[in-house]
Amino acid sequence: MSRFVDLPHLPRQCSTILYGEKYAEKLRKLLDNLRIRSILIPDNPNIDPRLAGHTDLSVLHAGGERLVLAPHLKGSFIEDRLCGNGAKILFPEIRQCPAYPEDVQLNLCQIGEYVLYNRKTSSAAIVEYLTKERALHLINCRQGYTRCASCVVDAQSLITADRGVAARASSAGLSVLLISPGHILLDGFPYGFIGGASFKLSAHRMAFTGRLDGHPDHARILQFLAQREIEAVFLTEEPIFDIGSAIPILEEE
Repeated sequence: MSRFVDLPHLPRQCSTILYGEKYAEKLRKLLDNLRIRSILIPDNPNIDPRLAGHTDLSVLHAGGERLVLAPHLKGSFIEDRLCGNGAKILFPEIRQCPAYPEDVQLNLCQIGEYVLYNRKTSSAAIVEYLTKERALHLINCRQGYTRCASCVVDAQSLITADRGVAARASSAGLSVLLISPGHILLDGFPYGFIGGASFKLSAHRMAFTGRLDGHPDHARILQFLAQREIEAVFLTEEPIFDIGSAIPILEEE
């Protein structure tokens, strides 16, 4: 029997996960083999086509059954399917456009009781909901793509290549591994982000879209995970690539 993941990004044992349908060919069968069901998010027509399949620009998990969806998903089969599973859907009044920062209103990152965000680019309605309804603490960063830039390891730890995110998170008392930027593939861009290329499968397993061998900090990343009793799972034999992350929403009780 499944229930909604309480803390975003941190399933005890993921049973259902959301990610972009454009990555299904590479990932769906592999996740099926891990007994994890896929819910595939259609491309967002309102943002840059190179990023349209990135779930972290279209969906924000606000904890438990609460999900925030981008406008293009209103009335979609995704809304129907999520509601059929018991989700409570919020549609903030935002207008997404291809150019930054009009694409990142949903790209906040919750880590335990904290939320990494950029106060200039994040949806004010979402920020108000997370602080007033969820009583979360805000960490303001210059980075607009805070979810993309942050690999959530546990409720107190993250990995990032963004120095600003690392500094602000560390100041709030979180444990941070700062890695070198680059070395993560993202079609149409010089490089992608570690948060967009990773997601938790369970309390003790972290999935990476591909191998870390080509990353100069691969040993440090694995050591940081091992110190927290987390095993790295490489879903493909390709070099690691950015998919806009994936959102574990249901877990086994």
